[in-house]
Amino acid sequence: MTTIEEIRPDLIRGLSDQRADAKTQQDIAFALDDAVTSAGKNGVADTVGAVLSGELGTDIGEVFETAFASFLVDVDVPPGNGETFSTTEILTVLTNAINDISDAQYQALAETNGGTLPSSDLNLMIETAANQLSTALSDLAGPEGAVYRFYNSESGAHFYTTSVEERDDIAANLPHMTLEGPTFITEASAGTGTALHRFYNTVTDAHFFTTSEDEKDYVEASFPQFSYEGVAMYVYTQEAGSNDQGVFRLYNEETGTHLFTASQAEADTVQNILGWKLERPDAFFVEIA
Repeated sequence: MTTIEEIRPDLIRGLSDQRADAKTQQDIAFALDDAVTSAGKNGVADTVGAVLSGELGTDIGEVFETAFASFLVDVDVPPGNGETFSTTEILTVLTNAINDISDAQYQALAETNGGTLPSSDLNLMIETAANQLSTALSDLAGPEGAVYRFYNSESGAHFYTTSVEERDDIAANLPHMTLEGPTFITEASAGTGTALHRFYNTVTDAHFFTTSEDEKDYVEASFPQFSYEGVAMYVYTQEAGSNDQGVFRLYNEETGTHLFTASQAEADTVQNILGWKLERPDAFFVEIA
């Protein structure tokens, strides 16, 4: 009976022998940066476990999850600019995981694959899982057009941005701003959508957003504490697809801040429990992230 100790060297050698494997590890390295920033270390580890478990079984999937979790322990969030992780580091994490696979786990996987599992077959399974992981981490980082939401623990306000660079800068330098992840998606562009204007309230440390040119002009003319910061993103002002969802605009009369959410449950909660005022149920339209 073949044991894991007999094939382990072949498995590890297989990680670096193929150009395709190196490309996959590079893809994982680049995707991991944004994924950690968007979903946190636990979110990444959970994703690793889920993906690897689907291809290699729960026990071995958890081995890879633990290896990535251990690697991320000392990593700052966000790590920064998509270039923090290297192919060498990903190769090391994968190697550590292979070294931690027990013979009992290997034999159990072999049993589910007909009773035998040569190193070539297991290498192919690991390569397949790694490719799936690269895709999953890219999805975790936020889909195209993702709008990232932060919670300001000092003011109780929320902030929204589509800029990955701005997201990373805020997460790295403003500890009172908690990244809540990509909350919705906008597929609109300057050519297809309406500008969503962004203001910064220098008194409340909160941001205000509007698609109305009249409201934009009124705020600029009437409220000097509101500093216009330009177009935050482009959105649709009416449904453009079957998956579109209206964004609720709510106002807190005590703090003078606004909340924008595509969640009916969240809108209901802040109205019924926290006393926020619903100003519009369809300030603009997005897709749920």
